[in-house]
Amino acid sequence: MYNFNKLYEPTSVEEALRLRKEHPEALILAGGSDILIKIREGKLAGCDLINIYMLEDLRGICLEDDGSVLIRPLTSFTDVSMHPVIREHVPVLGDAVDQIGGPQIRNIGTIGGNICNGVTSADSATTLKAYDAVLELTSL
Repeated sequence: MYNFNKLYEPTSVEEALRLRKEHPEALILAGGSDILIKIREGKLAGCDLINIYMLEDLRGICLEDDGSVLIRPLTSFTDVSMHPVIREHVPVLGDAVDQIGGPQIRNIGTIGGNICNGVTSADSATTLKAYDAVLELTSL
């Protein structure tokens, strides 16, 4: 079914960063709506995976003290579209991600994965760009 070599499952962001540094060839697995299809098709057969899906520190939405909206990368499209902060402050983003795929994809797909994929169909990326969104990246 899924032909991959190793699956790493970090329990913290720090561990995920360490694993990424130690295994730079490994692919990051979050929602999996894109990468698992490619593995199943054989396009990424035998790859190593770092599964970050369970890292709750990377999930959620909040309004910061300065009025900016913080959307963590593992937040699903469904959570983005339904969240009260999004509905009040950036409803166009909620509308945009509500058009992605079907309900199954919106429930598992993540906004971070949608941005990182770099495909022209990244529905959230154009809306975030229009709002001058700032991405925060972390590494070791």
